Amino acid sequence: MGAQVGVLDGGFNPTSGYLINDLYAAGNDYGQAVATHSDGRVVVASNNTDKWFTLTRYLTDGTPDPNFGTGGLVKVRNTNDDAIAYAIKIFNDNTMLVAGTAWNPVTSTYDMALVKLAENGTPITTFGPNGNGWVLTPIGSGIDEARSLAVQADGKIVVAGFGDMGSNSNDFAVVRYSSNGILETGVGAFGGGTGIVTTNINADDKAFSVAVQSADQKIVVGGTSNQGGTGNFAVVRYNTDGSLDATPGNFGTGGIADIDLGNGGAGSTDEASQLVIQPDGYIVMTGTSKAVSTSHADVATIRLTTSGGLDGYFNPTGAIVGRTGSFTSAGIAIFNNNSVTNTDEGARTIALQSNGDILVGGDSDGSTSTSALLLLRYLSDGTLDNTFDGNSNGNGVLTYDLTGTADLGYAIALYSNRIYFVGSTGGNGNQSTLVAAIQNDGTPLPLVLSQFYAQKQTSKVVLQWSTSSEEDVKQFVIERSNDGKTYKAIGTVAATGNSTITKNYSFADQSPFMSSLNYYRLKMQDVDGNYKYSKILTIKFDGQLTTNMQVYPNPVKDLLQVQLPDGLNGTVGLQIIDMQGRVVRRNNLGSDGNALNTTVDVSSLVKGIYILKAQAGNTTVITRFTKQ
Repeated sequence: MGAQVGVLDGGFNPTSGYLINDLYAAGNDYGQAVATHSDGRVVVASNNTDKWFTLTRYLTDGTPDPNFGTGGLVKVRNTNDDAIAYAIKIFNDNTMLVAGTAWNPVTSTYDMALVKLAENGTPITTFGPNGNGWVLTPIGSGIDEARSLAVQADGKIVVAGFGDMGSNSNDFAVVRYSSNGILETGVGAFGGGTGIVTTNINADDKAFSVAVQSADQKIVVGGTSNQGGTGNFAVVRYNTDGSLDATPGNFGTGGIADIDLGNGGAGSTDEASQLVIQPDGYIVMTGTSKAVSTSHADVATIRLTTSGGLDGYFNPTGAIVGRTGSFTSAGIAIFNNNSVTNTDEGARTIALQSNGDILVGGDSDGSTSTSALLLLRYLSDGTLDNTFDGNSNGNGVLTYDLTGTADLGYAIALYSNRIYFVGSTGGNGNQSTLVAAIQNDGTPLPLVLSQFYAQKQTSKVVLQWSTSSEEDVKQFVIERSNDGKTYKAIGTVAATGNSTITKNYSFADQSPFMSSLNYYRLKMQDVDGNYKYSKILTIKFDGQLTTNMQVYPNPVKDLLQVQLPDGLNGTVGLQIIDMQGRVVRRNNLGSDGNALNTTVDVSSLVKGIYILKAQAGNTTVITRFTKQ
């Protein structure tokens, strides 16, 4: 029998499945960020009262890693001045970046801070301009904080947070560095030659999360606009040169999506925490929303399309989960835990699983001394996953009251079949870092297959596919069947192995079945022997040229097979359009003009009639299908 999903993992600290680490006995410390090495070692960054970049590393059984600092503990500061860490990134060579805020004796205030550490936790002195591994970057005139970081395909480092621009007003701040920690400068460089971009949305704006789109390397930053007032969820998308993605129709309004969740009516107090980008480019962000009519807070999770609008197929009814009443805006999922007396919930962290499920973490009843860790799992359509049932409630909502005191959740990371959930526990000015390991049935994506399609060329079939990221991937095995049931391997293609940029692959079947259907799938294997399958494509040789776009099955429930006709050359844009004229799905394929087959996942679409449009240059073909 497999491990029970959602329960504490006894393989990590066998006595309990969690650890309490009192790093600063005289005050508070909080597990603020978490990341894993490729071998499962887990690193936790803590925010503590004595203000160091404080990191602990644990082996997979929960014991401190003796090869990291002193007994698994690393504390570093720039010239021995105060510093607080908020984000970690671990590279394949086991070096790591840590970002946060630190006192800068030159500016006499707190500035964005970035340091690179070796595998053993010592600063890498060749990183940055100062010879000590540290980079301090002033943004405004007051306290500036780096809250999140990402690495581009070319190795450049993007850090996001906020800068104090005066009069207690903060702006989104995005900074880009070279791979060796030097601010990007020069004519035409990021932010007009300073390496820094600031964006004002409303009165007081704070960014807490950044991600880079794998397909085009545009930078997506999320946070809260009008922080401390009637805040909104805010997402800003930047072009690769740091300019706002402001072309009409590209993203939001002028490159900015500023969203009042309207919890209980317009003007709810909404505060965003973290975002992730799905393989299809859609953006999922979570945080907290305080309803207009109540003093209590709810977990809020939204999904945006690639153009920055709310995705109407994420929680399409707009229902508030767990509360009597309705919530009319599709694209928004609000969770309120009626099972506790004082209904305060908040989310600070989010992660994607390999099957598309969405994990959201935070805490429940956070205004009392007995709050508990809170973990939600949503299906891709925004409904809670009732198979996520570690405490047998069967509703996709798990709470962990580990100590009977204030358990607060700040960050999650996925490794193999384990969720690492970090935060703090305690109370009365003595919070301690908390690290919990929770059993899971979904893993982070070791491979993102962004495209897979087939093209009939005379007497052969050419399969083409792309990945947007790979981690320890060994190879692709191409399998073929003539009945859709029994498959045989007809070839292999070696994988890149590890990559964060788009990689393209192809394979030619020189002897397809000429008198029956050809079913193709990819068996994607990693270096450990694990594997998963792609969606299935079909090609038929009937001796006739394709003149119209065909789809089947129609009506369709999950996967729509699409046969594109001959004559579409170059980049083929494929769009699904609903009856209100809204583009709800889009993809691009490459074609040499021959008939082409692909699949489209329509499982998350609501029932109804849709238009499927394919366009290459001035050539357009259109058909309709019905989603059951």
